[in-house]
Amino acid sequence: MLSEVERHVIEIMRERGGRVAVREVAVELYKRGYSPRMASNTLYYLAVKGLVRRAGKGVYELAETGGDSR
Repeated sequence: MLSEVERHVIEIMRERGGRVAVREVAVELYKRGYSPRMASNTLYYLAVKGLVRRAGKGVYELAETGGDSR
């Protein structure tokens, strides 16, 4: 089960073609009323859950599952 902020991050990633920088996620989370500091931790936990993977320094991409877990 995903938290509300995790669902927002997955949505942000889908809107941007499945690959994002942590900074991009931070900006979008701020626009949606969240602390931008949540971006890196949220991406880390999504990676632990297997929904995203690290694609470089500060860059994440959706895993093959596409983040469909709810």
